[in-house]
Amino acid sequence: MRRKRMIGLLLCFIMLISLFSACGEKTKGTDGDSVNTLGTENTGEGKPEEMNLNKTGLPIVKEPITLKIFGQQGPVQAEWPQMDVFQEYQTMTGINLDFDVVPSQGYDEKKSLLFASNDIPDIFVRAFLTNSEIVKYGNMGVLAPLEELIEEYAPNYAKHLTDNPAIRARITAPDGHIYALSDIITLNAARTSKYWMNKKWLAQAGKEIPVTVEELEDVLRAFKGADFNGNGQADEIPLGAADLPGLINALCGVWGFQRQFGQNLQVTDGKVRTWITDDGFKDMLVWLNRMYSEGLVDPEIFTQDFAKYAAKMSGQLMGLFINQADDTFDSTDYVGIAPFTGKSEKQFVNSQPIARGNGVFAISAGCENKEAAMRWVDYFYGKEGSIFLRFGAEGKTMTFNEAGEPEYNDGILNSPDGSGTAIGQFTFWPGGGAPQWLNDENSIAVASDRTKAAQVALDPYLPENIYSEPLFTQEINDRLTILQTDITTYFNEATAKFVRGELSFDKWDTYVSTLNKIGLEEWVLIYQEAYDSLQ
Repeated sequence: MRRKRMIGLLLCFIMLISLFSACGEKTKGTDGDSVNTLGTENTGEGKPEEMNLNKTGLPIVKEPITLKIFGQQGPVQAEWPQMDVFQEYQTMTGINLDFDVVPSQGYDEKKSLLFASNDIPDIFVRAFLTNSEIVKYGNMGVLAPLEELIEEYAPNYAKHLTDNPAIRARITAPDGHIYALSDIITLNAARTSKYWMNKKWLAQAGKEIPVTVEELEDVLRAFKGADFNGNGQADEIPLGAADLPGLINALCGVWGFQRQFGQNLQVTDGKVRTWITDDGFKDMLVWLNRMYSEGLVDPEIFTQDFAKYAAKMSGQLMGLFINQADDTFDSTDYVGIAPFTGKSEKQFVNSQPIARGNGVFAISAGCENKEAAMRWVDYFYGKEGSIFLRFGAEGKTMTFNEAGEPEYNDGILNSPDGSGTAIGQFTFWPGGGAPQWLNDENSIAVASDRTKAAQVALDPYLPENIYSEPLFTQEINDRLTILQTDITTYFNEATAKFVRGELSFDKWDTYVSTLNKIGLEEWVLIYQEAYDSLQ
């Protein structure tokens, strides 16, 4: 009996020791340092940074914190610390920002030096992280995996992933982790090039909007040599584009070709293939050569810069031309039209994916407030935050009209310096590369009502699936860079010669065999394997 009492007392003593040990247990913070939680409030959140976090609403944190931010200041942007959006958002969130922002000139060199140093910021915002950088520094442990943070602390971005599964494929690295976020562009009008037809010229020529390729040819011939502008010169250009690759990208859908992964690739029944050696593409080049030889295509399409092309748009010098929006010209006399029939059973309008840019936001592995950082960026991917990012603070740079729609203050969209420069004084999205959700409600600065109306003619021809450029391992990416550079260089040179008539179509087989020797099959196979891995 006495022996049993001794055993019982010993067990009680062990239990007491265990209890006190548990009360003084240490938990690790995100930086790996042990933090004693004895005497802290039990909130269900183990880490001190989480205990300072409000999981919903604003402010994001209970007590102010500071995040070091690295990014690129665009040419039309004011200095970030002086921007209203950053100043207002620091007050709204309780998160102060320590800015390390570099102008675009010399930025890539500064970014490389940053990664080579031990002075890594907490967050990368509009840092233009390339696909190879995302994979490289994610694998090295410099960038933090984000997938669990998205699920727990980014309800807006998580909803986009659910609504558009292709986004996840865009941002997932080969090891299965997400190291950086993309922008979200759900506005179709911001992702396509429009066919702008001069309806005033049509009326003067006595023509209707062309529907077939044959009707298009007839209209272009009617435009040639006419003095529709009444300036005494026959300087009107029937068909124009910024350059030949842009014209090919815009017209290839008329011949039934798509552009997937941002390349001249098509996916049919799970099979990735390129069409640049197809007989159908040869037919397209033959047609372009004929239009060019008849003087119906702008002869400067091979050499002009975009500024010169923009001047032609604003000068109303083209009957039909290709451009994403009407921001560079007065579209009063223009109408957006559908792709032309007659060359394929089905036409397509090639579009950029919803997750257009990658690497717009990332969190470093050493950031001590990852949860707050994820909540910080997620606000911009919701309705309220997306309006705030694009329009600025209410009462300062924008107001809501009677219908509840956001509007810029007077003088911003019609600024003599350009709307992009005016907007870039108070927010950081002009110039692209920002973590943002661009949609129908917040897009007036980049998509006018006429641009959106022009998109209506294209919507029925959008591909069912639009695949983004995948993330590859460093080894595959290095090989792919070589292949794409060589293929693109030869493709651009050869197609220009075909269109100008400098290369006979009798040499088509030589063109095909040259591409095959460069590595066309290997190039396609890389994308096939990437596509298969996403299924």
